Amino acid sequence: MLHRQRHWTIAPAESASALADKLTQHTWCSCNGFRLGAYWFVNDATSPDGAQEYGVIKPAEAGFVQIESLTFSWMTPEQALDIIGRVLAGEFDGDGYDLIFAERLETPQQHGRCPHCA
Repeated sequence: MLHRQRHWTIAPAESASALADKLTQHTWCSCNGFRLGAYWFVNDATSPDGAQEYGVIKPAEAGFVQIESLTFSWMTPEQALDIIGRVLAGEFDGDGYDLIFAERLETPQQHGRCPHCA
C-alpha cells in the first residue's frame, strides 16, 4: 500500500456489478473502501482528484494481506466487472504484497470524519 497510516471506512458492496459501477463511475474520498465477499477494496489513491487506485486485501492471520492493486479510473465498468470477478474467483489469492492491520479498517461510526473526508 502506498499510504502507511491511512484508515478507511468500509461499506458493503451489494454485488460485483454495483462495485464495478461505484469504482469506475464515481470519485471517492481517499478514506473510502468497499467489502464484497471475503475481499476488501480500499482506496490507495494519492487524492480524490487523482487516478482511483484501490488495494485489494483479504483477511490473513495477522490482519489483512494486500493481494492486488487496481486502477479503476482507467477501466470501463465491463473491464472492472471482469477483474472483480477474477478477484472473487481467487485468481490473485496466491499473491501477497503488504500486511494491513485490521484496526485501519473502520465502520462509518468508528471512522467519523478525517482530513480525507470530503
